[in-house]
Amino acid sequence: MTFDEIERQLPWGLHDASLQRVEIDWRMKRVIIDLGVKMTKRQDVEKLVRVTVVGLVYCSVDPPVMNPSAGYDAIPQGGLSIDTGSGAGDLQAGASLPETPPGAFLQWIFVREWNRFIHICGRDAGFSWLEGEVGRETRTEGS
Repeated sequence: MTFDEIERQLPWGLHDASLQRVEIDWRMKRVIIDLGVKMTKRQDVEKLVRVTVVGLVYCSVDPPVMNPSAGYDAIPQGGLSIDTGSGAGDLQAGASLPETPPGAFLQWIFVREWNRFIHICGRDAGFSWLEGEVGRETRTEGS
């Protein structure tokens, strides 16, 4: 499974999810990411989900921008808000990251409060609910 396939199974994808935890297990070649995902159109209900990437090739975490007056804080009181997408997050990251091997995917996670990226290259991903799955609202085109 890819991150795109995971996002299609979540009520509002991973857009504006809150990053709770990242655990990198080099020996087991996996990354575990705990996220609070939005469950309603108003984005006022959040449930915890665990995304696990196996067959880890690499994980790259950019250092955060340290400028609280501009809204960038390494560990803000309100937590970390993310967005995700396939490939390299931007041209600069793309130039510095290793080539993605055949059979693997590259995913960027943008941490807004850091103004920086986390990149994960792995072979498969899956997810599980850490809090019971609740009824889903249906997304409409353009939402």
